[in-house]
Amino acid sequence: MRLLSDYFEGRHMGSINKNLEYLKDRIQADQRLSAYHVSLLAALIFASENSGLTHPFQVSRSKLMRSSKIYSTSTYHKCIGELQVFGYIFYSPSYNPFLGSRVSWNLEDETVLSCNLS
Repeated sequence: MRLLSDYFEGRHMGSINKNLEYLKDRIQADQRLSAYHVSLLAALIFASENSGLTHPFQVSRSKLMRSSKIYSTSTYHKCIGELQVFGYIFYSPSYNPFLGSRVSWNLEDETVLSCNLS
């Protein structure tokens, strides 16, 4: 398991804040995202920070739903799946409630981190 901050430093980005700025710009420009997606992305950022910025990190559906204010499990599953399809995250579900699912940021996809969107 590697630290997310180590990855960012390896890409010569400078800091996590700069990458969050890229992500913020990407979110604002992406017309496919709804308020649910944005809220879930914010909850994922908080979960990533709470895990010590490890990459990948463990998440719990119930905690993400509570943090993102998503009250429907079908909406949650739809949004988490779309975030993966849209290239923001890699999501590996766990069917064991004690382990939690694994999430990692899709840092290899330059369109996720790029501010230069067409």
